[in-house]
Amino acid sequence: MAALESRHEVRFVSLAPGDELAAAIGWAEIVWLEWCWDHAVWATRSGLLADRGCIVRLHSIEALQTDYPGQIDWSCVDALVTVGRDIFEVVRSRFPACRETSMPVIANGIDMDRFRPDPRVPADRFAVGWVGHVEPKKNPMLLLQIAHHLRRLDDRYRFHVAGPFSDIRTARYLERMVGRLDLGGAIRFEGAVADMPAWYAGKGVLLSTTMYESFGLNIGEAMGCGAFPVIHDFPGAESLWPQECLFASVEQACALIRSGRPGLYRDWVDVRYCLKGQADAVLALIDGVATAEGARAFPPYAVELCSGA
Repeated sequence: MAALESRHEVRFVSLAPGDELAAAIGWAEIVWLEWCWDHAVWATRSGLLADRGCIVRLHSIEALQTDYPGQIDWSCVDALVTVGRDIFEVVRSRFPACRETSMPVIANGIDMDRFRPDPRVPADRFAVGWVGHVEPKKNPMLLLQIAHHLRRLDDRYRFHVAGPFSDIRTARYLERMVGRLDLGGAIRFEGAVADMPAWYAGKGVLLSTTMYESFGLNIGEAMGCGAFPVIHDFPGAESLWPQECLFASVEQACALIRSGRPGLYRDWVDVRYCLKGQADAVLALIDGVATAEGARAFPPYAVELCSGA
């Protein structure tokens, strides 16, 4: 937002389909539809975008768990933004109608000023962090198996989980397995965390067991804070994260954790995913869309960011 507001007049709204969203679109020269939900379907089919630029940014949940992208009128959309190459391919495969639309890949940006090592808290290579909603797609079951195996090799390792339980079945299963695997003193479920940079401080390792991510923002943020990344080899992971940090088996994960070097990948993230790089790419995209739509030759433009309610 700060980067956009430095060059454009920007409004952000979070509205469901209806008169208020129509009024917000009516104000704008360029409409950015964040999330490809029902509000995006309604906007592209409303007739309100005929003389406006339109950008849609899509995430993995819409592409893998909904049919909303198949309901979009893509003739009204100038650009469909994805955050990784693999989700780009998924969208093109599942929803062929979008193929005539420009589809830039703009990775998420990591705020390296916010996510940085805390010099007051030394990195502890025996403190392993895990971040995400505690639900099946994040694969916390694999976390327990890794923790169990690793603790048999070295009982100094401790596991910290940041994220709320969002599935009762998973919560009941994990409660049982923590006891069965004798992990009660080794793993802490800390719920939703308001200050993630402070939480990352001192974590020597970030363990990601997810089945799939279009990007994996917590991985990059943890790396920015100095954590060594140990990442389950989900589809497309090799195009996003260091290949030497990927694992397929419990044994491989444990070997990576034991050999991890905190602080090793902060510069790696800065070069590839710094926030300025994302901001520059987004600003260039907006300029290109404005030119294509015949808007003013130079910024600022009136940009409406619309998120579903």
